[in-house]
Amino acid sequence: MSSDLGAERRGTTGDPRGAVRVPPGLPAELSELVEAERARFGVPGCAVLVVAGGRVVLNAGFGVRDLASRRPVTPDTLFPIASATKTFTAALCALLVDRGLLSWDQPVRDHLPDFRLHDQIATAQVTLADLLSHRSGLPRHDILWYAAREEAGRVDMLAALRHLDPAGGLRHAWRYNNLLYAAAGEAAARAAGRSYEAAVRELLLDPLGMHRSTFAIDDLAADEDAAQPYATAGPDGPLGPVPYTRLDLIAPAGGLNSCLTDLARWLPTLLGTRVDGHDPLLPPSALARMRTPAVPLPDRSSLAVGRPVGYGLGLIVEDYRGHRLTHHGGNIDGFASQVSTIPEAGCGVVVLTNRDGSALRDALPCLIYDRLLDLPPRPHGETALARQTALDRGRVQARERTAAPRPGLPPVRPLTDYVGDYRHPGYGKLTVTADGNGLAATYRGLAGPLTHRHLEVFNLVLHLGGECTLLPVQFQHDVHGDVSAALLAAEPAVEAVRFTRVPETAHLTDAVLDGLTGDYRLGPLEAEVRRGGDGRLTLLLVEGDVVDLTPVHGLVFAIGGGGARVEFTEDGRLLTPIGDLARR
Repeated sequence: MSSDLGAERRGTTGDPRGAVRVPPGLPAELSELVEAERARFGVPGCAVLVVAGGRVVLNAGFGVRDLASRRPVTPDTLFPIASATKTFTAALCALLVDRGLLSWDQPVRDHLPDFRLHDQIATAQVTLADLLSHRSGLPRHDILWYAAREEAGRVDMLAALRHLDPAGGLRHAWRYNNLLYAAAGEAAARAAGRSYEAAVRELLLDPLGMHRSTFAIDDLAADEDAAQPYATAGPDGPLGPVPYTRLDLIAPAGGLNSCLTDLARWLPTLLGTRVDGHDPLLPPSALARMRTPAVPLPDRSSLAVGRPVGYGLGLIVEDYRGHRLTHHGGNIDGFASQVSTIPEAGCGVVVLTNRDGSALRDALPCLIYDRLLDLPPRPHGETALARQTALDRGRVQARERTAAPRPGLPPVRPLTDYVGDYRHPGYGKLTVTADGNGLAATYRGLAGPLTHRHLEVFNLVLHLGGECTLLPVQFQHDVHGDVSAALLAAEPAVEAVRFTRVPETAHLTDAVLDGLTGDYRLGPLEAEVRRGGDGRLTLLLVEGDVVDLTPVHGLVFAIGGGGARVEFTEDGRLLTPIGDLARR
């Protein structure tokens, strides 16, 4: 490692204004508060860190990390922090900018020459700051990485970006995107001359002494003090275990696993204060840039607990009851987290939970900040739980509505007509199969039945993180009546993704193709079918140009890949747009 990357940053110590006073009984009071709220939200276990007044006020686990063994949560219990990783990625980039190895405002292609978006203007102009503030115009497209997380590499996934539809123009609005955080992490890796994970380890985790934190899901699963993930199938369903989610593919967006012991060193870093007597790791200019809103958030953003101000670089910025609050939460199958600070008051809160999507992560910081800042109490727990319950019930209602078939609109063709492979240049392959139970579909690492809704519309039924999810699929047919494509409602912010049907060619052996070659005639009209240099069939029709024949299905071929077709019959005829020709 070069000396400039390995050097520990020395800067100002930071002197938060209006630091809060911590009375002697506060830790016990906060512990009672946390335990009461944990019970209210039905969370098996949580870990809570509170930093205020220049010291750690609370660093404790509550409940259990594993319902089966009843092992308790401890300050060393590892949790996936999901999207709270984004702040680490922004901090890594900030250190590299400070060293002159990256630039906030130069085009990303200066650091990643192969980087491409669907929009050419955005490709040429989008910067690292745009990626880290979610203002590229590209919406989530999350099903892409979620489905491919066990099979694809990060570089391959980034190559798919050029084929994904944007939902708006560059810097027009805030549109959350995990894939572009992976791109930012890859840019940082190129600049650092090592993998993203190694760069975070060498520039952030090791200098801060965060030695338990890891990006490896296998290390997490094997750790003796790791939280187990839990979720319910619906608002009234029982709580049950779900698998860990492998996030290597988008590690810069959400792949870090950490614990309170380590995050007790991260919170002071975000506050700009010393850690173990060392000067702050992040320079003041880096913290200032990360905390400065780069794009407005919607007024009623679901990410905000107060009044949204904007999204900085890896940090949500809002006004919380007259105080500037910066934070980032995370949700992934079976876990919910929140890492927040109020820099002017020198205080911060971390909440880690092992229940999927739990709003406990949002309620607890508000309750704790109210106490730290001596603000009139508000019923944050009741409010957050009511909102979460309504959202859960709303999802069930929407799912039931989506699942309901339209009366009087039965299937329009035999189900076997839909069987085959469909492909999109960015999303990859969708495979439709049939058995005695009907149709089913496999999209990369996801699979489930296709239930009929109406006409040529089906629902792909998936179970993601313990919850049933329906993705509508609409099949299309061409002017010849053949199924030509499948539209998958993969990203709600754009039109459905069109997967084009892949021709079946296994039956087109050399012997079959050779048997189709020859001369065909209809009176004085002649056609020649030959094998080209690449082995494909070619057609010369009535002294026209020689064109390739592209397989469609069976012995039907498209002329030159266009809409016109020819078909070879078992009795030796060639059916063409100019008539039926017989073999000579």
